[in-house]
Amino acid sequence: MRKKVKVRGILCIVVMMLFAVINVQPLHSSADPSTATQSVQTEESKEVGQEQTSVVTEPAEGQATAVQEKETTAPAEEQAPTAVAALVQKVELQPVTPGTKALENERYILYVDEKSGNLRITDKITNKEWLGSPQLERTAMPNIKKYTTAPIYARYTQGADITQVYPLKDEDSTVTVTIEQDVVRAEFAFISLKLSFALEYRLTANGFEASIPQEYLKEEGNAKFTSLEVLPFFHAAREDAEGAMMLPDGSGALLEFRKDHPAYLKGYSEYIYGGDETFVKQNHEITDNSWQKAAPLKKAIALPVFGIYQGDTGYLAIVTKGDTDAKINGVPSGIRAISLYRASSEFTLRKDDVIFVGNSGQIPYYQGEMIKTDRNVRYVLLQGEEANYVGMAKEYRNYLMEEKKVKEVVLENTPLYLQVLGGISRDEVIGSTFIEAATFKQIKDMIDQYQAEGVTQLEITIEGWSKNGLYGNQPEQFPVEKKLGGNKGLKELQEYAAGKGVNLYLKANYVKPYQDSNGVKASRDAVRGINREVLKQYVYYLSTRWNTDDYFYLMKPSVIAKRSNAELSKFQDLGVKGVQFEHFGSLLYSDEDNKSNTDRQLTEDTYVNALDNFRKGELNTAVDYGFAYTLGHVNRIDQVPLDSSQFVYTDRAIPFYQLVLHGLVPYTASPVNLYDDSRNQTLRALEYGALPSYELTYAPTSDLQRTMADRLFSSSLENWLAPSVQNYLTLKEVYDSISNQQMTNHEQLQSKVFRTTYANGVSIIVNYNEQSVDVSGQTVEAFSYAVTGG
Repeated sequence: MRKKVKVRGILCIVVMMLFAVINVQPLHSSADPSTATQSVQTEESKEVGQEQTSVVTEPAEGQATAVQEKETTAPAEEQAPTAVAALVQKVELQPVTPGTKALENERYILYVDEKSGNLRITDKITNKEWLGSPQLERTAMPNIKKYTTAPIYARYTQGADITQVYPLKDEDSTVTVTIEQDVVRAEFAFISLKLSFALEYRLTANGFEASIPQEYLKEEGNAKFTSLEVLPFFHAAREDAEGAMMLPDGSGALLEFRKDHPAYLKGYSEYIYGGDETFVKQNHEITDNSWQKAAPLKKAIALPVFGIYQGDTGYLAIVTKGDTDAKINGVPSGIRAISLYRASSEFTLRKDDVIFVGNSGQIPYYQGEMIKTDRNVRYVLLQGEEANYVGMAKEYRNYLMEEKKVKEVVLENTPLYLQVLGGISRDEVIGSTFIEAATFKQIKDMIDQYQAEGVTQLEITIEGWSKNGLYGNQPEQFPVEKKLGGNKGLKELQEYAAGKGVNLYLKANYVKPYQDSNGVKASRDAVRGINREVLKQYVYYLSTRWNTDDYFYLMKPSVIAKRSNAELSKFQDLGVKGVQFEHFGSLLYSDEDNKSNTDRQLTEDTYVNALDNFRKGELNTAVDYGFAYTLGHVNRIDQVPLDSSQFVYTDRAIPFYQLVLHGLVPYTASPVNLYDDSRNQTLRALEYGALPSYELTYAPTSDLQRTMADRLFSSSLENWLAPSVQNYLTLKEVYDSISNQQMTNHEQLQSKVFRTTYANGVSIIVNYNEQSVDVSGQTVEAFSYAVTGG
């Protein structure tokens, strides 16, 4: 009996001690709002986050929550053995604000909180819910609640720094909600700043849209908008949620949710289609007016999408308007002391840069005029088996085909893709020397050598074929360089190639001519920076990223349109299969010239119009990298991204880009002969369904020394004929089996083992391990692959 009493006494003491420990208010986590305000004076102050493994929500008086879980209380004796687990797991959340029922269609109901302008979406069939404002712990600070409740963040400047404000931050702001038949409009005003704008919601068949109409943007004082971030906490995920954030970084990247993560100083915030090269600050670490250091290498965003999935719900967001001047933000848990993962789009209304006046150093400078365009984000709501990055890719592919009218480009046979350098000039102590890397006659011989080895399907793109070769007389593509064979020799090559069943493309550069080009008058043709001076695009040392003395210009959109239209008939006369437009799919910029001020949207329109004109002229078109606006306007994309930037807060790269594009338009990997790690990168191309390619010269690679083509460290046909033939013939059957097939699934089976599945049932398993692995009874050798199904 004494033992029982003693044990029960000890258990009671343990329970009391646990209650005492848990009831102590952690630093900056007071349940009393007044105490919380004293502990945290500003938005930037840090909050100790609390972890959640079980959620219990209680409705406030007169309110209802979407989901409530009931909990039974057991006697203390029964709780004691599991006291630690039970007490640590209990984390109470603030109730969901029910809002006013505003819009309804066959599938969804949209509720709006008339105090904040935020929204809540419910599915009438499955009762699933998506919150614009997340449920916080009941101990969350009042300022954190205001911050996460805001449906939009506004950033502005009054000439120097950029400041962020949001609705309900203080009494200076007002929110007015108007509910109409098919739209909810929340109008926001910041009285003292004299800034106002509106956010509109509309339901769609598979979700909803959030838009910022240009007509409601008002600046009536000294304050000027710089950006607006839409629905920053929509469907935000807690650390204990099972799921991930999909970021369109390069081929795509996953940021997986977990509690055991390091403390991050910042998250992902990158411009769609890369930074604007006209604004030096976006892509450089600026030192002074003469010396610039390029930003660390990273992959550009090619697709204007992002998303989150957790449990069996998720969403894909598509920036459908204003994408040329918008960012994708992905914020990991812990930023601003908020234990939530979130993603959003941020629209730039006014860009900034730095200028130098005398010895004053860097002076911030902003665009005078606001970028005038409507801005729209479409949210596709996902559930069940579709709530993952594969489901997101399917939805974006459907969007491209149904709304953008992108048609499939059918590939009849899998060719071997070759890019061949014609010629390039090399500066000497006196004058220059033209290096013939591959004359037109030599390219004929290349065709014969490949076909003699059994490679009958070839697609060859020639660069450096015009006057003075690579970096020669662009943006003028004609006349053809005489030392390579001239116009007559090129036409004979085309006829010879066509007779052999070889497709011949010519690479054209209308965007970025070299400083010595005779085809450009910089003061008239080149874009200008925010300082109104002609903008120079420098060449950078790979080792230090500092600029050299060599530079390029960026052509005004009007010059691109004029030159390309004028030369269309000359390409047609040659009879070539198509034209590869350099930079069209990988470089987007604006022009700050007072006489011809243009934004990136106009440059995009210029690119697309040129591509369409050539296709109407019965010429195929191709681009590098493949920004989304080129889809539907090209027959091929070269060197697509096959990796992410590998930021520290992301977990792994995924083939999101390829899940969208495979079977829609053919795409190639970067040249095999220039791989850093040919074994791994060949496997990656196979995993991502990217066709192999080679960049070659007929002459020895050593001939390119002291030229600007020295990046071709191994390019000679003599060295690469046999390896390229063997690689192509080995993989041709695999690529033939997946040609024109939609990529339907991608999954990680084991550590460094992945499987890609196609619509016809073919699956490709790649193993990046140093030892063989067993997958469903099948052995996949080290650094190898296996093909199943189909």
